[in-house]
Amino acid sequence: MHKDSHVHIGWFKKKFYGFESVFEAILACGKINEIVYSSTSSCVEDIKYDLVVKEIEVAQKKYSSVATPLFWFIPDYINQSIKIDVAMGELNYGGFKLHSWGNKWDFEKDTKQAEVLREIFSYADKKKLQILIHTGENGVDRPNRFERFFGEHKNAKIILAHCRPANETIEMMEKYENVFCDTSFAPYDSVEQVKNAGFGKRVIFGTDFPITHFYYGAKKGISLEEQYVEDVKGL
Repeated sequence: MHKDSHVHIGWFKKKFYGFESVFEAILACGKINEIVYSSTSSCVEDIKYDLVVKEIEVAQKKYSSVATPLFWFIPDYINQSIKIDVAMGELNYGGFKLHSWGNKWDFEKDTKQAEVLREIFSYADKKKLQILIHTGENGVDRPNRFERFFGEHKNAKIILAHCRPANETIEMMEKYENVFCDTSFAPYDSVEQVKNAGFGKRVIFGTDFPITHFYYGAKKGISLEEQYVEDVKGL
């Protein structure tokens, strides 16, 4: 049995993926017995933290034995006066999620954002937790975007989602032993490139489900269960 380290619940664009349908589709495939997830509702414009918390609280009441949530921190939570240590103490979060494409991070200029990021990395470092970071090729979400925090927080497990682009993902893994990557929505060639560079043991399995269904399965007319079977074929 395996762990899927990159799963979502909640709103994605105009579709809502409820936790029960997502988790049941995953568990039904018979290959996964651990799920790490976060709520894509965190990317809804003007989202309030309380609404995301309610999604996770309900999910945890039924699936806490197999599913671990990540605290997807967005810059506007600073304005909502959300405190890192308080939030982490209230829910059984297994780490953090950062998304500089879906959320407006400007910590290079915004001192409050820089301070809260330092809190996040310091907390993960102290508690030896993971920080899942979206990566892409749009400039604002390249693998080195949060690099300033990697080296000084060596106990934090940094996971660069999607391996995009592969060469820059490898560069971060070469520089920092606490940097990993995941296979979620990652091109096959990119994952192979990372493995061929000698980092096969630091590649973590993840699917990005049900985002895979949103982009592929729904267009094919297949169910969530059928999509997930496709997502885990390589296991």
